[in-house]
Amino acid sequence: MKNIDLHALRLLDEIYRTGSFTRAADRLGLTQPAISLALVKLRSHFNDAMFVRVGNAMHPTPQMEGMIEGVRMAIKQLDATLNYRLAFDPATTERTFKVAMTDIGQIVVLPRLLQALQQRAPRARLEFINISDRINQQLESGEVDVALGFMAHLSEGIYQQTLFEDRFVCLVRTGHPRVRKHMTLADFEHESHVQVQTSGTGHLVIDRTVETRGIARHVAVRIPNFMGLALVIAQTDLVCTLPRRAGNAMGQYAPVTALPVPFDLPAYAVKQHWHEHQARDPGNRWLRALHVEVFGDGPPPNLLPPTPPK
Repeated sequence: MKNIDLHALRLLDEIYRTGSFTRAADRLGLTQPAISLALVKLRSHFNDAMFVRVGNAMHPTPQMEGMIEGVRMAIKQLDATLNYRLAFDPATTERTFKVAMTDIGQIVVLPRLLQALQQRAPRARLEFINISDRINQQLESGEVDVALGFMAHLSEGIYQQTLFEDRFVCLVRTGHPRVRKHMTLADFEHESHVQVQTSGTGHLVIDRTVETRGIARHVAVRIPNFMGLALVIAQTDLVCTLPRRAGNAMGQYAPVTALPVPFDLPAYAVKQHWHEHQARDPGNRWLRALHVEVFGDGPPPNLLPPTPPK
């Protein structure tokens, strides 16, 4: 059986159809010695002559007659398997895309992504998952298709692609009694702060900079996410340092104002991440290209996977 393959099955079918070794060889592009060698192996395996000469034609034996439908079915199945290519049509797909992002990502990314999907893939569905310390395992297992955010620690096999760079701003309530059109370093050190501690948002960049530069910061409140932050800032005199795009988005629906940070804070890259086993999946590639188109600062999307991180 190790030597019986698709070519051997095609040979049996062609001899059955043509009743001739010569015509079967011509149609398959084989030589007479190759035909003879293949038949020797087939006859040995099945312990049967397979074809016998009757006049000028080769007639199938009862064994071959009983096998022909199975041979043809096997050829069709093997052809279908070998020619199968995973297809994806955004206009008709009903696929559920599982995207991991932070709550701040849902504020900044979700509305635009939903709008783009409604236009490009109206029957697709989205399932959003909060980024956690399990994100590497979720990407590896396929529980998550793509993760969006700032993730410093990635396991082997996780690909990444920068979508855009973001900077930080200080968010205060509109009409703050002491901080109005701009914030000074003295203001930053004098006011009380809200600190948001959540994965995937670059808050460690803020903490590290404040600590290394010896800047005083009185943290009055620590919260685990950004979902209620605009309301907290709008109703208090607290200050929060957060990504610029999120601060600007909050200013569109709450009486809050985003001001430049009064000291240098490095920008950070917001990236999309996926596992290597999803790298060439056409649906995953399409979604990643859509992210680049909708959110990217760089050149048009490259549908081939970037080099994975070392």
